[in-house]
Amino acid sequence: MLTWPDETMYEGIAAVAATDPDRRAVVFEGTTWTYDELLDETRTLARGLADLGVSEGDVVAVWLGNRPEWIVCQLAASALGAAMVAVNTRYRTHELEYMLADSGASVLVTEDELLDRDYHEMLATAVPEVAEQSPDEFDPDSVPSLEAVVSLEPSAELPALRAYDDVCEAGRARDRDELEPATDPDSPAAIFYTSGTTSDPKGCLQSSRSLLNHSAHVADHLGVTDEDVAVATLPFCGIWGYNTLFSVLATGATLVTQTHFDPGETIRLVDEHDATYLTGLGVMFERLLEHETFDPSRVGTIDKGVVGFISKGFDEDLFERIESTVGFPVVQPYGLSEANSQIFVGDPTDPAARRKRVGGPPIHPDIEAKIVDPESREELPAGEEGELAIRGYLLADGYLGKPDATAAAFDDSGWFYTGDLAEMDDDGYVYYRSRLDDALRVRGFLVAPREIQSAVEDHPDVRSCEVVGAPHPRHGEVAVAFVVPASDGLTAGDLEDALDSRVADYKVPEAFEFVDEFPTTEGPNGEKVQKTVLRERVADRFDA
Repeated sequence: MLTWPDETMYEGIAAVAATDPDRRAVVFEGTTWTYDELLDETRTLARGLADLGVSEGDVVAVWLGNRPEWIVCQLAASALGAAMVAVNTRYRTHELEYMLADSGASVLVTEDELLDRDYHEMLATAVPEVAEQSPDEFDPDSVPSLEAVVSLEPSAELPALRAYDDVCEAGRARDRDELEPATDPDSPAAIFYTSGTTSDPKGCLQSSRSLLNHSAHVADHLGVTDEDVAVATLPFCGIWGYNTLFSVLATGATLVTQTHFDPGETIRLVDEHDATYLTGLGVMFERLLEHETFDPSRVGTIDKGVVGFISKGFDEDLFERIESTVGFPVVQPYGLSEANSQIFVGDPTDPAARRKRVGGPPIHPDIEAKIVDPESREELPAGEEGELAIRGYLLADGYLGKPDATAAAFDDSGWFYTGDLAEMDDDGYVYYRSRLDDALRVRGFLVAPREIQSAVEDHPDVRSCEVVGAPHPRHGEVAVAFVVPASDGLTAGDLEDALDSRVADYKVPEAFEFVDEFPTTEGPNGEKVQKTVLRERVADRFDA
C-alpha cells in the first residue's frame, strides 16, 4: 500500500498516475479519463486558476455534481497550495452565501443546474453582482472575498461568469513549467462544513496528510486494489463521498461516476463496467433492490462495499437482503467531518452480529480512541458508554475562523471530543450509539435514543420514530417519542404495551406524539432530522 507522509493531494495522485499513466481513472457519461489525462487536465486548470490570482492559502469553492471536473478542481487547488471548499449540491441561496462568505472563497466553480435546482438563479440571488458586472470589474459587496465565478456553462444573463473552458484555455496558453506544485502536506487541502442542525455550520480544515493517507488506509482495510472498479453514489461534497472517491484514486482503481445517485443508472453502470466496489446509505441500497431494472445477476460482480444505516436507523431485514441478494459482506462506517469518514468500520470477515453495529475496529493502527465520562473526561473501562474521543493523523486542524469552538472540541494533548455517545469493547472495536446531545439521562441512566427508536419501529403499525429528551419535574429527564404511524388507529397504549416486555421501564417514553413527518435539514448525504426542533416542542410538556 502506498502512503504519502510528506505529499499533498496533488502529489499523491500524481505518484499513483506515474505507476501506470494509461490506466482508467474516471469514467463519466461514456467518456474515460486515464490517470495521465486526469493529471494533465489538473495542471491545465491549475495554471488557469493561477491566472485568476489563486495562490497558496486561498480558497476555491466547488459547487458541482459528481463529475470529473470536481476531482480536477480539488487536485488543481492542491497543486496551487489552496484549499477547496466542498459546497453541498443541495444547498439553497442562504446556505451558499453563508458558505462563500464564511470560507473567504476567492473563486467559485459551478454549473448551471443539478437535481432540478437552478444554480445560476440561486447564485444571482446570493451574489447579485454576477448579473450586473463584467468578469474584469467583478467586485461583489455581498461576498467581498469573491474575485471570480467560473461556470461549466456560460450565461448571457450572468455576464460576470467566466467559462470553465476559457479558464482551461488560458492555462494551456501558459508555459507548462510555470506551475511549481505546492509541497506542504499539512496546509489545508479541503474544507468540509458541518451540517449546522443546532448552530451555524462550521468549516473543518482538513490537510492532505489527513485526507490522502486516510483514503489509502480505508482502501486497504476494505481490500480495494488497483484491479477494482467502483461506482460512485455518494456526493463528493460530503466527507464520506470524498473519502470513498479518493480511496479509489489513491489505490489506482477505476471510478465510474454519475452526477447524482439514480438507482436505475447505478444498476446499469455496475452491470456495464463489472463494478466490484459499491458504497452508500441503506436507503440507497433499498432503492436499488426495489428498482424495476434490478436483477441479482446485474450486480453480481460487487464483492465489497460499505452501507450506512445511521440516517434512518439500522434495518436488519435490509441488511440481510443486501447480503443475500447483492452478495457482499455488509460493514457499517463511523465518521464525521472533523476526523474523516470511515474511521471505525466493520471487518468484512467478522460475523454478521458484529457487522450489524455501527462502527468496528479503527481502520489503521495510528488511530487512537477512548471513551470518557462526558463531564469529567476521565477515561471509562471497556463496555461502558460515554463520549468518544479520537486522536491521530486524521483530525481536522480545527474550525475555520472559530477559535472558541476549536478550543472546546480539541484539547492540548491532541484529542478531539466528538460529542458522540459510544462504547468500546475488549477488542478495541468502537460502536456508535447516538449524538451525546441526543442521549438521555433518565433516573441516573445514560440512554441512547436509537435503542428506543428501534424498539418502537419494530411495531408493525409504525413507519418511523424519533426520540428526544424532555425536562421532567420528578425524573429530571424523560423520553418522548415522535411517531409516524403506518396505519390509522395506532395509540400510545399500543406502543406502551409492546415496549413493556422489550426495554427497561425507564426507557419507555413518557409520551408519544403522532406526526405526519419530522422537521429536517439537508446534509451532504441527504436529510437529517432536526432534533432541536423536536426538543423545543416538548420543552414545557411536563411543567405541570
